[in-house]
Amino acid sequence: MTSVSKDTIRDVYATTARRYEMILNIYRALGVNLKKWRESAFERLPEIERPRILDVAVGTGTNLPYLIEKYPDYQEIVGIDYTPQMLARAKKRIAENSWRDVHTCLIDANGMSEHIKGKFDLVISTYALSIIPNSPIVLKEIRNLIEPRGYLMLLDCQKFTGLLSIFNPMAIRLSKVLGGNDETYSVPVSDLAAKMFNPISRRLLYSGMFYEDLYQGIIT
Repeated sequence: MTSVSKDTIRDVYATTARRYEMILNIYRALGVNLKKWRESAFERLPEIERPRILDVAVGTGTNLPYLIEKYPDYQEIVGIDYTPQMLARAKKRIAENSWRDVHTCLIDANGMSEHIKGKFDLVISTYALSIIPNSPIVLKEIRNLIEPRGYLMLLDCQKFTGLLSIFNPMAIRLSKVLGGNDETYSVPVSDLAAKMFNPISRRLLYSGMFYEDLYQGIIT
């Protein structure tokens, strides 16, 4: 398997940032309702008093309105991303809404614990870890940054299994439109996360290709 560099991912997302909403509409026409699944995932998050929140691969800031609606008393929200063009759109969204204590950082998720101080009550990542190179390292970085009883929510993709596996090549080709690559879905992110954090719930979506995982607490 050919390794995909972080700079390649950054270049792809630099282009994706300009046509993100259009791409989501195309996916919706195929029955892949990323927005609906995102809304449902945030509705199902637990109640947390004054949480400090980390959004890994915040992108254009799509998750921010959901977080702020769910946790209006939030202490701080930090969004990290590796693509300047994505973060520029996130910063514009923050400024237009005058959100307080919402910060973005241009850093690599593979080494984010070296740049971010303190622990988080909630860490989220949506449609990202299946694409990010070295996602097992990113999970370890999340482990370093989350409170011992903190929550982790993952909304992401994986390969089809069983008879539906014949559709995996097509699914990977489609994923490239949203920043995916030949390695998309190759790492079993959900299985790895279940060895680091305590699973609370799991929902499979779109015949199991998409999933929504919620964890609480670190497995020692």
